[in-house]
Amino acid sequence: MKTKEITIDENQYNGLFNLNLTINSGQTSQPPLKKINDNTYQEILLINNHPVLTSIQQEKQQLNITYSAQYNINEEELLEKIYYMFDLDYDLKKLYKTLKKDKKLVETIEYNKGLRLYKAQNPYECIISSISSANNSIKRWTQSINKLRHQSDKKYNILNNTYYLFPTKEQILKLGKNKLEEAGLGYRTPYILETTKMLQDTDLDKKINKEDYQTSYKKLLELKGVGSKVADCILLYGYGKHEAYPVDVWINRITTYLYFENKKQTNTKIRNFAMKRFEKTAGYTQLYLFNYARKSGLDKKIKKLIE
Repeated sequence: MKTKEITIDENQYNGLFNLNLTINSGQTSQPPLKKINDNTYQEILLINNHPVLTSIQQEKQQLNITYSAQYNINEEELLEKIYYMFDLDYDLKKLYKTLKKDKKLVETIEYNKGLRLYKAQNPYECIISSISSANNSIKRWTQSINKLRHQSDKKYNILNNTYYLFPTKEQILKLGKNKLEEAGLGYRTPYILETTKMLQDTDLDKKINKEDYQTSYKKLLELKGVGSKVADCILLYGYGKHEAYPVDVWINRITTYLYFENKKQTNTKIRNFAMKRFEKTAGYTQLYLFNYARKSGLDKKIKKLIE
């Protein structure tokens, strides 16, 4: 087992980055990385199908990465995966300039400095996570996905510890109804099994990267348990399609409060409005609004207005 260290300086990515805020912002790409201490997180990353135990520590804007692997790995590929997962090439400085042009969004910046997309290294896991998140709390769907991981035969013993990755489609089908229900997936279980069969037949989860947003969105709606909000979650957090604007009950309320004088609107109208108004920044705007509402107390203010 070889252990090495590499560093990413703040001038090597595009704008601010807050590792802790990003990982714990409730994005449905996958459960948060395992927290080792206040500023260090750990995960198994697959590099050319080889498991690499990766610890990421942030000191101010510098990322310190320690990785352990049984085989020699290409560090550039490991860095590419980390850049992809945290959207480090996305220009947050440009985003903030855009947000500042809208008076209703200026305040979101202060509450979300360095918040980035937390994208899935396994698109299939994101699809199942997003289905599991429907009408569910962040805590509960995260627990369910972690339980599924522990039922996987994709486990690795590294440095005297055991680590699990999400099961493959074949393993999910083999686990079957009872095991998925034991993981706490409830009524979503048949949706997950049917969707897994469909993905196994079409390999859609691997093709979406090559498709444009609208084509991908329509194809995802064919999957069981995938409505508009879940499809947009998959496209944003699973594939980094920045024009997606997932609308759940809270994003509906927040957008309605800010842009429609709190007059009730359908999710479809909210989504169409946001995608037209925010265009390629729609995904980040949604992410920032959701986190801003939770941290600023806006969600409680809106809740009182509708009670």
